[in-house]
Amino acid sequence: MDGNSRLTPSPDRRPTSSVYSDDASIMTYLIHKVSEQTRTQEYETIASFTRENQALEEELALHQKAWNGTISMANEVIQAITTIRKSLVKVETKVGGAEKTWLAFWGIYKESLGEHRPWI
Repeated sequence: MDGNSRLTPSPDRRPTSSVYSDDASIMTYLIHKVSEQTRTQEYETIASFTRENQALEEELALHQKAWNGTISMANEVIQAITTIRKSLVKVETKVGGAEKTWLAFWGIYKESLGEHRPWI
């Protein structure tokens, strides 16, 4: 190697003066591309979250509908139980009265705790 080989640029290397000017435009281009890709990824992420949110809202609506149906059915059951209890009280009262009337018809009286002793 002689001293002249260092001064002659190799065909693979760019001259020093163009490296800095090209680097600035390449950096600007890369920053723009990265920003564009980041923006695209953000939009895709937002779209994905929007789809997931919509699916969750639909699932929540189904659960709310099922819950409302359950509550409605529970209210109907409570009303039915209340009606049955009232009916049982009414039946017991009427059966007791009918039994007294039937026995009285035949002249049979149950003992009571009152002042007068009933007939037996």
